[in-house]
Parts: sequence; structure tokens; C-alpha cells
Amino acid sequence: MEQSARPAVFIINSLEGGGAERVMVKLLFILENYFAANKTPVHLILLDSLPESQTCPSYLTKTVLNSQGSLVKGYKQLKPLLNRIKPAYCFSFLTRSNFLNVALAKSLGYSAIISERVNTTSHLSGGLKDAISRLLVKLLYKRANSVVAVSEGVKADLVKNYAVPESKVSLLYNPYDIAQLHELASEPVNDTPKAPYIIGVGRLVKNKNFSLLLNAYAKADIVEDLVILGVGEEEAMLKALAKTLGIADRVHFLGFKPNPYPYVAKAEYFVSTSNAEGFPNAIVEAMCLDKPVVATNCESGPAEIIAEQYPYYVSGASEEKNGILCELNNAEGVASALSSFSDETVRLSYAAKSKSCAKQFSYNAFQHKVIAIIEEVCK
Repeated sequence: MEQSARPAVFIINSLEGGGAERVMVKLLFILENYFAANKTPVHLILLDSLPESQTCPSYLTKTVLNSQGSLVKGYKQLKPLLNRIKPAYCFSFLTRSNFLNVALAKSLGYSAIISERVNTTSHLSGGLKDAISRLLVKLLYKRANSVVAVSEGVKADLVKNYAVPESKVSLLYNPYDIAQLHELASEPVNDTPKAPYIIGVGRLVKNKNFSLLLNAYAKADIVEDLVILGVGEEEAMLKALAKTLGIADRVHFLGFKPNPYPYVAKAEYFVSTSNAEGFPNAIVEAMCLDKPVVATNCESGPAEIIAEQYPYYVSGASEEKNGILCELNNAEGVASALSSFSDETVRLSYAAKSKSCAKQFSYNAFQHKVIAIIEEVCK
């Protein structure tokens, strides 16, 4: 393919401390040699001016807008900027960025590649604002040149519920550098509990359902403490719940960590009790660090990783190929899974299975897939 001299643009809401933001930065690092070989100027546009937890590669031009979470302000600020850059394509992550990308593509003469990082139906399950967002997904996503889904569950949801043609949707699992994760995990930390512990990582928001983890932990008769990494609007509620359940002295809220991997590496095993995921980075990263995993069977991603099947249904808790998969919102099921890992033989067996499973998520496979998606829209 003859590479266009026109720039490539990547758009995301911000570079706060979430999984989508980490993957965006990884993508830009992984593609650096590709862009250099093709002499492609690269721009990264952040819609919101917020504290950044990710460091971008130096080869690109970064522009930070100040849309304050508003679609209208984002449109007004993004349109003249893209008109000046005149990109060959824009590749966006996250729903609001995707809306703006597709809305501007035709009038500005570029191809829109959008990446959906969450299961849309599960993620947008609230009131009027979410209903409007679901309608916009249905109206706009099918107009993109290419739609990139982070898991089979995300892909199935877009095709079934939002009229996105299956022919437009590509599956792209997130990339993981296992050697780098082990290197990061070796960095010293001094605020872990003295007692053995299990760990959960994520934003302290409703969708991550840490209240389920606390309730299950209180029910399970296990000796390990519980460490939770993350910050969010539910922090005060979760700390109060831990006191009510009588486990506050064994639950350690350690806040957001730019490098969570030493904490995961020192844990006995990893637990995820989310209501919804796009593709659960934290689960695969724990597997890359040889940690056994317990996860709820939410939409979407955990079943694909842990049972290597989709769609897949469990009742209570079920020991699967690569970990233990639990029924959604079932505290007894999660408690049963935690108790299963009290058996060291079971735990060590799943540690080995995690290590084996992690190998399928390589940087090399990710790079080839992204380049194929880009070159398809640039034909």
C-alpha cells in the first residue's frame, strides 16, 4: 500500500488512570517504528484538560483541549483543530471521542476508526443521559469506517443491539509486555500489609462492584487480608461498608498507584467483581504476573479469558480452564471461589494456568492487527 503523507490522529477523552488510557499510550509506543518508516506525522488529541497518569512517546504532537466532558464543546474545539491537521484517519478510544470522530469524519474528509472499550449495553445502563448515549451509539457507530472491539462480547453487543455491520467490526485484544510487567513488579514498595493478602484493582465506582467483593470477603473463611487499589466516588461508602461488615481491620484501601504491579505480584491471588468490562486489563496483567484469578462472569471479557468461551454462563462459582468464574452479583459464589483458593494445590495449579494463558496477548500480534486495520481504511 502506498502510505499517505497525511497525518494520523488519535483521540481520547484524557490520560487519566484508566485501562483505555494505558492501552492508547501502549498503542502509540508499539506503532512508533511503523509511523517512522512511513514518515507519518502523528497527533494525539485529549478532549479534556485533566491530570495525566500516562506518559506519551516523544515523537508525536499532543494537543489538550478543554471540553469539560461536553460533546458540544468538544465538537466546537475539535473541528477547527482537525481541519488544520487534515488527517488521513482518526483513531479514537472511548464513547465521547468516538461520537466526535464519526460526526466530523465525512465533512472533514478523513476515515474514522473507533475503538469500543466497554460493553455498551452494560456500561450505559443508567438514566436519561445513558439512554441518549445509547441512541447516539446506534446512530453514529455504523457510520465509522472501522469499528474495533476489545472482546467478542463487545463485538456481539455492537452488532446485535446497535446496528453496527459485523463486516466493519474487528477484534483486537489489548497488548501486554510480560517482561516489562515483571520488571515493574520488582520495584520496591513499603505499604503492603504484613499479613498475606489478596487483591482487587480498579476505580472505586459502581460498575466495578467492590461492594460485592467486600460482602464475599466477609462471608469467606480465609486467612488473607484484602488490598484494594483505586480511588473513586464510592470510596467513603466502601470504607463504611467494611466497618459494618466487621472487616475494616483486614481491608486495606491503598489508593491509586501509578505502578500497581508490585502490589499484585506480592498478592496470593487476584479478584475482580465487576458488573461490566470491555476487556479486563487488570485480569490479564495479573495473569502475566502468574497470579491465580477469581472473576465475575460480567459482560465482557472474563469468560473469554478464563473459560476461553463466549457466550458462557455459570451458576455460583465454577473452576474453569484458566481461573475461577463466578456468577454476577452472587456474594456466596465469590466467597466460595475465595475459599477454593485457600487450598494451596488449587492456587498453584491456577498460577501455572495464568502464566500459560497470558502468552497469547503479545505486543507482536497486537501490532500486526492494528497495522492491518489502519491500512484497510487507507486503501
